[in-house]
Amino acid sequence: MTRIVAAPARLGPVGMYVPRRILTNADFEKMFETSDEWIVKRTGIRTRHVVAENEYSSHLAIGAVDDLLANNPGFTLAGIDYIVVASTTPDYSYPSLAAMLQYHYGLPLSVGALDIATACAGFAYGINIACGAIASGESDRVLVIAADALTRSVDYADRSTAVLFGDGGGAAIVERSETPQIFGMTHGSDGGGGKFLYRTGIRTEINGAVDASRLLRQDGRDVYRWVLENVPNDVARIVERSGLTLDEIDWFVPHSANLRMIEALAKRIDFPMERTLLSVCDYGNTSAVSIPLALIPAMRDGRVKSGQRVLIMGFGGGLVTAGQVLVV
Repeated sequence: MTRIVAAPARLGPVGMYVPRRILTNADFEKMFETSDEWIVKRTGIRTRHVVAENEYSSHLAIGAVDDLLANNPGFTLAGIDYIVVASTTPDYSYPSLAAMLQYHYGLPLSVGALDIATACAGFAYGINIACGAIASGESDRVLVIAADALTRSVDYADRSTAVLFGDGGGAAIVERSETPQIFGMTHGSDGGGGKFLYRTGIRTEINGAVDASRLLRQDGRDVYRWVLENVPNDVARIVERSGLTLDEIDWFVPHSANLRMIEALAKRIDFPMERTLLSVCDYGNTSAVSIPLALIPAMRDGRVKSGQRVLIMGFGGGLVTAGQVLVV
Protein backbone atom coordinates (compact mmCIF):
# COMPACT_ATOMS: atom_id res chain seq x y z
CA MET A 1 0.00 0.00 0.00
CA THR A 2 1.31 3.42 -0.93
CA ARG A 3 2.05 5.70 1.99
CA ILE A 4 0.32 9.08 1.69
CA VAL A 5 2.80 11.86 2.49
CA ALA A 6 1.39 15.16 3.76
CA ALA A 7 2.66 18.03 5.88
CA PRO A 8 0.64 20.14 8.34
CA ALA A 9 1.63 23.14 6.26
CA ARG A 10 0.46 25.50 3.54
CA LEU A 11 1.97 27.90 1.04
CA GLY A 12 1.59 31.47 2.27
CA PRO A 13 2.57 34.80 0.67
CA VAL A 14 5.00 34.75 -2.25
CA GLY A 15 7.28 37.24 -4.00
CA MET A 16 9.67 37.50 -6.95
CA TYR A 17 12.34 39.78 -8.32
CA VAL A 18 14.42 40.07 -11.50
CA PRO A 19 17.20 42.58 -12.26
CA ARG A 20 16.45 45.54 -14.48
CA ARG A 21 19.01 44.80 -17.19
CA ILE A 22 17.70 42.60 -20.02
CA LEU A 23 19.93 40.56 -22.32
CA THR A 24 18.24 39.76 -25.63
CA ASN A 25 19.09 37.28 -28.34
CA ALA A 26 20.07 40.26 -30.49
CA ASP A 27 22.72 41.11 -27.89
CA PHE A 28 24.22 37.64 -28.32
CA GLU A 29 24.29 38.11 -32.09
CA LYS A 30 26.86 40.87 -31.44
CA MET A 31 28.97 38.65 -29.16
CA PHE A 32 29.43 35.54 -31.30
CA GLU A 33 28.03 33.71 -34.30
CA THR A 34 24.40 32.96 -33.47
CA SER A 35 20.91 34.22 -34.26
CA ASP A 36 17.59 34.81 -32.58
CA GLU A 37 16.12 32.03 -34.72
CA TRP A 38 18.83 29.54 -33.66
CA ILE A 39 18.38 30.31 -29.94
CA VAL A 40 14.57 30.27 -29.97
CA LYS A 41 14.40 27.07 -32.00
CA ARG A 42 16.68 25.17 -29.61
CA THR A 43 15.74 26.68 -26.26
CA GLY A 44 12.60 28.83 -26.54
CA ILE A 45 14.47 31.69 -24.83
CA ARG A 46 14.03 35.24 -26.09
CA THR A 47 15.23 37.36 -23.15
CA ARG A 48 16.91 36.94 -19.78
CA HIS A 49 17.50 39.38 -16.91
CA VAL A 50 21.06 39.81 -15.63
CA VAL A 51 22.57 41.38 -12.52
CA ALA A 52 24.29 44.75 -12.58
CA GLU A 53 27.99 45.02 -11.77
CA ASN A 54 27.29 45.73 -8.09
CA GLU A 55 24.34 43.32 -7.73
CA TYR A 56 24.64 39.86 -6.15
CA SER A 57 22.43 36.98 -5.07
CA SER A 58 21.74 38.68 -1.73
CA HIS A 59 20.19 41.63 -3.61
CA LEU A 60 18.02 39.23 -5.61
CA ALA A 61 16.86 37.50 -2.42
CA ILE A 62 16.06 40.81 -0.73
CA GLY A 63 14.21 41.99 -3.84
CA ALA A 64 12.02 38.88 -3.77
CA VAL A 65 11.22 39.24 -0.07
CA ASP A 66 10.48 42.96 -0.47
CA ASP A 67 8.09 42.07 -3.31
CA LEU A 68 6.41 39.48 -1.07
CA LEU A 69 5.87 42.14 1.59
CA ALA A 70 4.72 44.80 -0.90
CA ASN A 71 2.10 42.48 -2.42
CA ASN A 72 0.73 41.33 0.94
CA PRO A 73 -0.17 44.46 2.93
CA GLY A 74 -0.23 43.86 6.66
CA PHE A 75 1.96 40.77 6.46
CA THR A 76 5.26 40.97 8.35
CA LEU A 77 8.20 38.66 8.89
CA ALA A 78 7.43 38.50 12.60
CA GLY A 79 7.13 34.88 13.65
CA ILE A 80 9.63 33.54 11.12
CA ASP A 81 11.44 30.64 12.77
CA TYR A 82 13.70 29.59 9.94
CA ILE A 83 15.16 30.93 6.69
CA VAL A 84 16.13 28.50 3.93
CA VAL A 85 17.90 29.93 0.88
CA ALA A 86 18.55 27.89 -2.26
CA SER A 87 21.47 29.24 -4.29
CA THR A 88 24.53 28.00 -6.14
CA THR A 89 25.88 31.54 -6.46
CA PRO A 90 25.96 32.90 -2.89
CA ASP A 91 27.82 36.14 -2.26
CA TYR A 92 30.27 34.31 0.00
CA SER A 93 31.11 30.77 1.06
CA TYR A 94 30.15 32.11 4.47
CA PRO A 95 28.34 33.97 5.93
CA SER A 96 25.34 32.25 4.39
CA LEU A 97 22.76 34.14 2.39
CA ALA A 98 20.18 33.03 4.95
CA ALA A 99 22.16 34.64 7.78
CA MET A 100 22.56 37.80 5.70
CA LEU A 101 18.77 37.91 5.25
CA GLN A 102 18.20 37.42 8.99
CA TYR A 103 20.41 40.43 9.69
CA HIS A 104 19.00 42.57 6.88
CA TYR A 105 15.44 42.24 8.16
CA GLY A 106 16.39 42.56 11.82
CA LEU A 107 15.01 39.15 12.78
CA PRO A 108 15.80 37.60 16.17
CA LEU A 109 19.01 35.65 16.76
CA SER A 110 16.83 32.59 17.40
CA VAL A 111 15.94 32.38 13.68
CA GLY A 112 17.59 29.42 11.95
CA ALA A 113 19.58 30.14 8.79
CA LEU A 114 20.38 27.52 6.17
CA ASP A 115 21.74 27.71 2.62
CA ILE A 116 21.24 24.72 0.34
CA ALA A 117 23.17 24.05 -2.88
CA THR A 118 20.71 21.85 -4.71
CA ALA A 119 20.92 23.81 -7.96
CA CYS A 120 17.76 23.90 -10.07
CA ALA A 121 15.83 21.75 -7.58
CA GLY A 122 16.52 24.25 -4.80
CA PHE A 123 13.09 25.84 -4.43
CA ALA A 124 11.35 22.46 -4.21
CA TYR A 125 14.00 21.20 -1.77
CA GLY A 126 13.48 24.31 0.34
CA ILE A 127 9.74 23.66 0.58
CA ASN A 128 10.40 20.05 1.60
CA ILE A 129 12.85 21.15 4.29
CA ALA A 130 10.32 23.72 5.55
CA CYS A 131 7.64 21.02 5.73
CA GLY A 132 9.97 18.81 7.76
CA ALA A 133 10.78 21.61 10.20
CA ILE A 134 7.06 22.33 10.66
CA ALA A 135 6.07 18.67 10.99
CA SER A 136 8.73 18.14 13.67
CA GLY A 137 7.35 21.02 15.72
CA GLU A 138 10.61 22.94 15.42
CA SER A 139 9.07 25.72 13.34
CA ASP A 140 5.70 27.28 12.60
CA ARG A 141 6.70 29.63 9.80
CA VAL A 142 9.61 29.22 7.36
CA LEU A 143 10.82 31.71 4.77
CA VAL A 144 11.97 29.83 1.66
CA ILE A 145 14.01 31.79 -0.87
CA ALA A 146 15.63 30.95 -4.19
CA ALA A 147 18.21 33.43 -5.47
CA ASP A 148 20.74 32.91 -8.24
CA ALA A 149 23.02 35.25 -10.13
CA LEU A 150 23.91 32.54 -12.61
CA THR A 151 25.30 34.96 -15.18
CA ARG A 152 28.22 35.51 -12.81
CA SER A 153 29.19 31.86 -13.36
CA VAL A 154 28.61 31.65 -17.12
CA ASP A 155 31.44 31.30 -19.63
CA TYR A 156 30.50 33.78 -22.35
CA ALA A 157 33.01 32.15 -24.68
CA ASP A 158 30.85 29.01 -24.66
CA ARG A 159 27.95 29.70 -27.01
CA SER A 160 26.08 26.52 -26.06
CA THR A 161 25.63 27.60 -22.43
CA ALA A 162 26.00 31.39 -22.50
CA VAL A 163 22.60 31.92 -24.13
CA LEU A 164 20.74 29.81 -21.57
CA PHE A 165 21.00 31.51 -18.22
CA GLY A 166 19.49 34.44 -16.38
CA ASP A 167 19.24 35.83 -12.84
CA GLY A 168 16.43 36.35 -10.34
CA GLY A 169 14.93 35.69 -6.94
CA GLY A 170 11.80 34.06 -5.55
CA ALA A 171 10.43 33.88 -2.02
CA ALA A 172 7.61 32.03 -0.28
CA ILE A 173 6.29 31.57 3.22
CA VAL A 174 5.57 28.00 4.29
CA GLU A 175 3.52 28.00 7.46
CA ARG A 176 1.73 25.62 9.80
CA SER A 177 -1.82 24.72 8.79
CA GLU A 178 -4.47 22.68 10.57
CA THR A 179 -5.45 21.32 7.17
CA PRO A 180 -2.44 19.89 5.26
CA GLN A 181 -2.03 21.57 1.89
CA ILE A 182 1.39 20.27 0.83
CA PHE A 183 1.54 16.64 -0.27
CA GLY A 184 3.69 13.98 -1.88
CA MET A 185 7.06 15.47 -0.96
CA THR A 186 9.87 13.53 -2.58
CA HIS A 187 13.50 13.92 -3.52
CA GLY A 188 16.28 12.03 -5.26
CA SER A 189 19.91 12.15 -6.28
CA ASP A 190 22.34 10.65 -8.75
CA GLY A 191 25.86 11.76 -7.92
CA GLY A 192 27.18 9.81 -10.88
CA GLY A 193 25.55 12.37 -13.14
CA GLY A 194 27.38 15.27 -11.52
CA LYS A 195 29.88 15.19 -14.39
CA PHE A 196 27.13 16.35 -16.76
CA LEU A 197 26.50 19.65 -14.96
CA TYR A 198 29.01 21.17 -12.57
CA ARG A 199 31.04 24.17 -11.47
CA THR A 200 34.36 23.55 -9.77
CA GLY A 201 35.38 25.25 -6.53
CA ILE A 202 38.18 24.55 -4.09
CA ARG A 203 38.64 21.28 -5.94
CA THR A 204 39.25 21.84 -9.65
CA GLU A 205 39.19 18.26 -10.95
CA ILE A 206 36.04 16.29 -11.74
CA ASN A 207 35.74 12.98 -13.54
CA GLY A 208 39.30 13.24 -14.83
CA ALA A 209 38.85 16.74 -16.25
CA VAL A 210 40.58 19.76 -14.73
CA ASP A 211 38.75 23.10 -14.84
CA ALA A 212 40.18 25.88 -12.71
CA SER A 213 37.86 28.50 -14.23
CA ARG A 214 35.12 27.88 -11.66
CA LEU A 215 32.57 28.57 -14.40
CA LEU A 216 29.43 26.58 -15.18
CA ARG A 217 29.94 23.53 -17.40
CA GLN A 218 27.11 21.50 -18.89
CA ASP A 219 26.76 18.58 -21.25
CA GLY A 220 23.30 19.48 -22.50
CA ARG A 221 22.61 16.24 -24.34
CA ASP A 222 23.40 14.05 -21.35
CA VAL A 223 21.35 16.24 -19.00
CA TYR A 224 18.43 16.13 -21.45
CA ARG A 225 18.64 12.35 -21.66
CA TRP A 226 18.91 11.96 -17.88
CA VAL A 227 15.89 14.18 -17.26
CA LEU A 228 13.65 12.29 -19.65
CA GLU A 229 14.76 8.93 -18.29
CA ASN A 230 14.39 9.77 -14.59
CA VAL A 231 12.13 12.74 -13.87
CA PRO A 232 8.90 11.02 -15.06
CA ASN A 233 9.44 8.46 -12.28
CA ASP A 234 9.70 11.27 -9.73
CA VAL A 235 6.50 12.85 -11.03
CA ALA A 236 4.69 9.51 -10.72
CA ARG A 237 5.99 9.06 -7.16
CA ILE A 238 4.86 12.55 -6.11
CA VAL A 239 1.37 11.97 -7.50
CA GLU A 240 1.11 8.53 -5.90
CA ARG A 241 2.35 9.76 -2.51
CA SER A 242 -0.22 12.55 -2.71
CA GLY A 243 -3.05 10.02 -3.04
CA LEU A 244 -4.00 11.57 -6.38
CA THR A 245 -3.93 10.81 -10.07
CA LEU A 246 -2.26 13.03 -12.65
CA ASP A 247 -5.72 13.95 -13.96
CA GLU A 248 -6.41 15.60 -10.58
CA ILE A 249 -3.42 17.94 -10.96
CA ASP A 250 -4.44 21.37 -12.22
CA TRP A 251 -0.99 22.74 -13.05
CA PHE A 252 2.50 21.33 -13.63
CA VAL A 253 5.47 23.58 -12.80
CA PRO A 254 8.75 21.91 -13.75
CA HIS A 255 12.16 23.55 -13.61
CA SER A 256 12.29 25.82 -16.66
CA ALA A 257 15.57 24.60 -18.10
CA ASN A 258 14.74 24.62 -21.79
CA LEU A 259 11.43 24.83 -23.60
CA ARG A 260 12.19 21.82 -25.81
CA MET A 261 13.09 19.71 -22.78
CA ILE A 262 9.87 20.67 -20.99
CA GLU A 263 7.79 19.91 -24.08
CA ALA A 264 9.40 16.46 -24.25
CA LEU A 265 8.90 15.91 -20.50
CA ALA A 266 5.23 16.91 -20.62
CA LYS A 267 4.73 14.54 -23.53
CA ARG A 268 6.52 11.75 -21.67
CA ILE A 269 4.24 12.05 -18.62
CA ASP A 270 1.19 12.77 -20.80
CA PHE A 271 0.41 16.17 -19.29
CA PRO A 272 -0.87 19.03 -21.49
CA MET A 273 1.51 21.90 -22.20
CA GLU A 274 -1.36 24.37 -21.87
CA ARG A 275 -1.46 23.53 -18.15
CA THR A 276 2.33 23.60 -17.75
CA LEU A 277 3.77 26.84 -16.36
CA LEU A 278 7.11 28.10 -17.65
CA SER A 279 9.46 31.04 -17.10
CA VAL A 280 12.25 30.11 -19.51
CA CYS A 281 11.07 32.13 -22.52
CA ASP A 282 11.20 35.51 -20.75
CA TYR A 283 13.81 34.85 -18.06
CA GLY A 284 16.03 32.06 -19.38
CA ASN A 285 17.17 29.22 -17.13
CA THR A 286 17.30 30.81 -13.67
CA SER A 287 18.14 27.59 -11.81
CA ALA A 288 16.33 27.38 -8.44
CA VAL A 289 14.37 30.54 -9.26
CA SER A 290 12.71 29.25 -12.43
CA ILE A 291 9.79 27.62 -10.58
CA PRO A 292 8.70 30.69 -8.56
CA LEU A 293 9.16 32.87 -11.67
CA ALA A 294 6.69 30.60 -13.45
CA LEU A 295 4.23 30.07 -10.60
CA ILE A 296 3.92 33.53 -9.05
CA PRO A 297 2.86 35.47 -12.18
CA ALA A 298 0.21 32.81 -12.85
CA MET A 299 -1.10 33.14 -9.29
CA ARG A 300 -1.25 36.91 -9.63
CA ASP A 301 -2.90 37.09 -13.03
CA GLY A 302 -5.60 34.57 -12.09
CA ARG A 303 -4.56 31.60 -14.19
CA VAL A 304 -3.82 29.63 -11.02
CA LYS A 305 -6.86 29.87 -8.78
CA SER A 306 -7.22 29.39 -5.05
CA GLY A 307 -7.73 25.75 -4.13
CA GLN A 308 -6.10 24.35 -7.26
CA ARG A 309 -3.44 21.63 -7.09
CA VAL A 310 0.01 22.47 -8.45
CA LEU A 311 2.71 19.86 -8.96
CA ILE A 312 6.20 21.29 -8.49
CA MET A 313 9.13 19.37 -10.01
CA GLY A 314 12.71 20.57 -9.62
CA PHE A 315 15.77 18.90 -11.12
CA GLY A 316 19.33 19.96 -11.76
CA GLY A 317 23.03 19.86 -10.94
CA GLY A 318 24.08 17.14 -8.58
CA LEU A 319 22.22 15.53 -10.20
CA VAL A 320 19.28 16.02 -7.84
CA THR A 321 15.48 16.12 -7.92
CA ALA A 322 12.74 17.29 -5.56
CA GLY A 323 9.06 18.02 -5.76
CA GLN A 324 5.64 18.15 -4.13
CA VAL A 325 2.00 19.02 -4.71
CA LEU A 326 0.82 22.38 -3.38
CA VAL A 327 -2.80 23.41 -2.85
CA VAL A 328 -2.55 27.14 -3.53
